Amino acid sequence: MIDDLEDLARRQARAQNGLDPSHMRPQPWFVGSGKRLTWLIVAIVAVLIALRGVTTLWLAQDAWNWWTHRKPARVVGPPPVYVPKSVRSEPPPPTIVLPPRATKPKGSPAGWFGADSYPPAAIRAEEEGRTVARVLIGTNGRVESCGIVTSSGSNQLDAATCRILVSRGIYEPARDESGSPIRSTMQMPVRWVLPRN
Repeated sequence: MIDDLEDLARRQARAQNGLDPSHMRPQPWFVGSGKRLTWLIVAIVAVLIALRGVTTLWLAQDAWNWWTHRKPARVVGPPPVYVPKSVRSEPPPPTIVLPPRATKPKGSPAGWFGADSYPPAAIRAEEEGRTVARVLIGTNGRVESCGIVTSSGSNQLDAATCRILVSRGIYEPARDESGSPIRSTMQMPVRWVLPRN
């Protein structure tokens, strides 16, 4: 009975302080006892460990099945190539390559050197001789340049040789393998002999 009185006194004190049990919020079920909370945490951890173990075993089994039942890789080569039997055929006709054609004068070069071609100073000095000139012939057959290879000993005769070859010399141009005209060189000997009256 004393306990009941003490309990009643406590309730009245709480009611006066605003701590009436009827006005108090309900507490969650796991609050209060430390043993209940501990057992709840242990149970959750045990379930998680069990799930982890089951998942690991399932993945290991799946990996083992994949490893033991996998098919070896198939090597695919190129598709077969059909090669027909060779048909005997005639060899192609040989191509005819014409050798390059050399240049040659049109007409007679002696006609380029008339009686009026002899330099008057060389006639007065009674100069004679043989001059060899090298001429460069263009694709049009005209002489583009002239140079003395062997001198006659007379500057007058050597200069007259190149002057006449450049102004009067007309050649058949040289041709390459395809027949197209090409530039070429040629040596022209000229013998200078004094005119006899």
